[in-house]
Amino acid sequence: MNIRFIFAALVSASSAVAGFEADTRAAYPAPIPASQAPRYIPNFPWLGPGQADQEVIYYPQNPATVNSYNMATMLCLVNRLRMSHGLQPVVYHSSLLSLAMRHALFQSRYKVITHADSSGEIGDRLTALGIDWAVLFLENVGGGANSEDAIMDAWTRSPGHLANILNPNIRFMGVQVANGFWVQDFAVPRDSRYAPTPSTVDACPTANNLYIYA
Repeated sequence: MNIRFIFAALVSASSAVAGFEADTRAAYPAPIPASQAPRYIPNFPWLGPGQADQEVIYYPQNPATVNSYNMATMLCLVNRLRMSHGLQPVVYHSSLLSLAMRHALFQSRYKVITHADSSGEIGDRLTALGIDWAVLFLENVGGGANSEDAIMDAWTRSPGHLANILNPNIRFMGVQVANGFWVQDFAVPRDSRYAPTPSTVDACPTANNLYIYA
């Protein structure tokens, strides 16, 4: 789970449950095994072995208060980075926006950073929403950033997150944030003809010219 970069200064090196209470008292995010999460997080859903990350990062309190972001700015940040590496721009898709919002709210509700919820991993979550996509799904998650610039700066400093953003195959993106819990989802349509041609894409639109595919 490629998320520790955001919390490197806050999370102790040990992920043992024994360190959980001390980290919680200090109001710092604490890594705990996903299999143990229901013991420490009220009403947290049980995640089966095929669904859960090795651990979740639990916040005693919300990491930030931000609940919205500038969609045009985020798209521009992603596409400028991709195009600087000779890659095609991505566009927003309504299904991925829904996917990201559902997961951002899940993380906010339980105050955790994770790639899984009770529906499963990202592919399972797409299926639960009735979305039929190809086999490539990528996701970045994080917490604590108060703007799209800040979360993108954090993600691009992490090799794993940066690799997701710069994947040459992705065509669609969805981003959402809830109480400082961020989700950035990428996917490829099953039929490549469904993806917009680069010449028709406004890689860095204004807020008034932002287009969301459906």
